[in-house]
Amino acid sequence: MADRREFLRQAAAGAVGLKFLRKGEKAAPITFSPNGSPNVPLSPDYIEDIEGLGRGVGWPAEEGQAPSPYGDMFVMESAPGPETVINGKSYVYFGGTGYFALHDHPDVIDAGIEAFRIYGTHSATTRAGFGNNPVLLECERKLADYFGTEDAVHFVSGYFDGLIMAQALADKYDIAFIDETAHFSVRDGIAAARKPFVTFRHRDPEDLGRKLKRELKAGQRPLLMTDGIFPTFGVIAPVPEYVKVMEPYGGIIALDDSHAVGVLGKNGRGTIEHFGLAAGERLVTAGTLSKAFGGHGGFVVGSKALCARIRALGIYSGATPSPTPAVAASIKGIEIVKGHPEMRERLWKNVAAVKGGMRKLGFEMNDTPVPIVTWMMGSAEEMKKAQRALMERGVAVAYLKYVGAPAGGVLRASIFSEHTAGHIEMLLSELSALIKR
Repeated sequence: MADRREFLRQAAAGAVGLKFLRKGEKAAPITFSPNGSPNVPLSPDYIEDIEGLGRGVGWPAEEGQAPSPYGDMFVMESAPGPETVINGKSYVYFGGTGYFALHDHPDVIDAGIEAFRIYGTHSATTRAGFGNNPVLLECERKLADYFGTEDAVHFVSGYFDGLIMAQALADKYDIAFIDETAHFSVRDGIAAARKPFVTFRHRDPEDLGRKLKRELKAGQRPLLMTDGIFPTFGVIAPVPEYVKVMEPYGGIIALDDSHAVGVLGKNGRGTIEHFGLAAGERLVTAGTLSKAFGGHGGFVVGSKALCARIRALGIYSGATPSPTPAVAASIKGIEIVKGHPEMRERLWKNVAAVKGGMRKLGFEMNDTPVPIVTWMMGSAEEMKKAQRALMERGVAVAYLKYVGAPAGGVLRASIFSEHTAGHIEMLLSELSALIKR
């Protein structure tokens, strides 16, 4: 354990194994294990790995250059899309999670403006009293229709997915089992539910099985909570294997599918549809409207009984709902994604093009349609320099120290359906020039 922690510290400082690539060298060090998980060192101390998250997101001006009015911070000065203005400059943008670039779609904006004029900013009270309005109710109907479920509940943020599922299902389980690299919100949700939890190895059904056998006493029921798509490396949870492991215990699987809804599956219903599974009382999906759908707020879809339990929770009855214009925009986003499956096909095509190009540059990539492309190029400082060099060439990618990443962080490109072949070629050619210099 001490050796692993020391390796992470040295890697963050650029002292071991993560060197900047030179001409003729193969890009490394991300490889994938047989189950598709990235082989990167994870600290045994979760808090240590995420310490400093969000710090140093920008950079100071070079000597002789006028300082940014925003200091070291990246500030977006347009709607996010394939071309986005950051700190006064337009970039070919591979950041964020707007996978269909709907956040500035004219129909989405018009829907929000119309609702703004009629309903104002929001209801200024909770939905347990006078806080419902036709827009919120229609959004829930649209979600249930999109996912083919009896009902849906919309709430103010997808960050609450884990909390709401953990609390709504509290009388259905005794111990929660969580992927060791699950999103922060999953851990926060379980902690707020005041239920015991156990972590298992990332995307490892065999380790989950061992932990179930070891931790559960006779008659106890498990809840498995995991991301559908993990945000740092874009790998998919092996849900079919989890179903088999959980079945003997009568357990429930709760997916935070925020990065998968709209993106995976023939109809864009996410990880469950991707694997040909059926949602039900023991396989529950939560997600967000803020990514693929270009809107705002989190949601859980499922049976009327599940949704009734959610509506009885304090976090639902005690919180002001999302701004009404943002919910109206979300409805339009749902309609666009449902009505234009060619957008999803175009997204998958773009993902394949980027991953194919990255392989030619020597980076190992998976073959999934997940629009998250991640790689490493040396130490943390060298990756920050690489990000800056790309931005100087007009290409914006993210440098992340995020959940599931090694201590030195990663570089990540998010792919959109609306990226053109020219945008993709620019990313790949500028990256190629950078790693070969």
